[in-house]
Amino acid sequence: MNTEKHIPRVEPRIASVNSGIFHASSMALARRGFCRRMPTLLLMFAACVSAAAQTDYSRVEFGGEFSTIRQNDPKTEHGKNFPGFGGRFDWNFDRRMAFETEVDFFPEQSEVISFRRGGQTLQAVFGLRAKVLQTRRLSVFGLVRPGLFHFTDVLSYSPGTGLPPRNLSTTYFEMNLGGGIEYYLSPRWVLRADIAGNPYRVPQQAKNVAGVAVSYPGSVEDTTRLSFGVAYRPGTLRENEGEGKVPGTWEFGPLFSTLIAAPVAANNSIATLSGLGAYASYRFWRVLYFDSDVLYFPQDTHGPTSLYGGPVLQGLFGLKGGIRRNDFGFFGKVRPGFQSYAQALEAIASQPPGSLNYGYGRATNFALDLGGIVEFYPTERGTLRIEAGDSHTFFSTHTVNVNGTSLRYDLGMHHTIQVVLGYGWRF
Repeated sequence: MNTEKHIPRVEPRIASVNSGIFHASSMALARRGFCRRMPTLLLMFAACVSAAAQTDYSRVEFGGEFSTIRQNDPKTEHGKNFPGFGGRFDWNFDRRMAFETEVDFFPEQSEVISFRRGGQTLQAVFGLRAKVLQTRRLSVFGLVRPGLFHFTDVLSYSPGTGLPPRNLSTTYFEMNLGGGIEYYLSPRWVLRADIAGNPYRVPQQAKNVAGVAVSYPGSVEDTTRLSFGVAYRPGTLRENEGEGKVPGTWEFGPLFSTLIAAPVAANNSIATLSGLGAYASYRFWRVLYFDSDVLYFPQDTHGPTSLYGGPVLQGLFGLKGGIRRNDFGFFGKVRPGFQSYAQALEAIASQPPGSLNYGYGRATNFALDLGGIVEFYPTERGTLRIEAGDSHTFFSTHTVNVNGTSLRYDLGMHHTIQVVLGYGWRF
């Protein structure tokens, strides 16, 4: 069984797996931020180009692919790509939008990282694929597909002296976000390549191993997946229907959001926050928009051992790029901003003896939101808006004064999974 040390704790009563490994993993993932940005940037670039579309499509599409998935080793801060294979099925609503399912299996045994991943990997995703750029031979598309990660071995342990070791398997919720390119060999045969980030939620877990309590507070982990495949489109080939542009330069409306965030240097469990806010969007050039969200999450789900807790204020201000056609729109988003915590731990004093007094203050950190936005237009001026993203939070070095001694925490970058639902008006 992997044994891991804690970061310096301010509350020694809770046993926990090392959050230091989690921090190292976050730093390793931050170094490949360029790869994570590629799908969104590709989608926004492709949105700026217009060309004659392929003339036909079919209602269904079957495909197979070779894939690699990158598993990071938090101990060495290096990663390894694991090969796999799988298949997918698409139901095309029209020439651009499809409901897509994909299942991939990675048979090689990866290193066990306690409670998080290890062994063989199975990934299944179900969601939307939307083509932004189409020519007769080529298309560029975006992907927003929630799904599941299954690992066969997230904890190796011995249940007792002289007993054989056991492996614990588990399944996690994930959000598959990315994009890719299709090349049409013929009206029925398609070559495809795509790349996607896969943030996934690891819940709080605890287990009694041979009389020893072992626990993990939860986290949001991440991988990068690259796929190459071929697909066939059976059945009747349908002629592309006409498309009309959707009017409106300005857009604004209220939002509801769910934010899945890991505890930051704490013994508390992973938090699922609910918040309210508003968004505004302004088209400044063809298919590029200034786009912003401001959201407030009022819950205080963290206890006194958290470095960061209390209500959260989030502001994101950046770009979205994509298309609006007929009854829907699809966009990639790159939005820097901030994430501000109302109760960041600043001091701990054991005065009088036998008691602990905590001091808190506001702390604001840089955030970067990457992902996709899908819009539906139920009325001439109305917009139903759905966002999905990985809102990276880059924590600066944090200092806590404990009875006159300063403790420094280098927390690095943490992932979150964020889903936002809103309704807006265009004019």
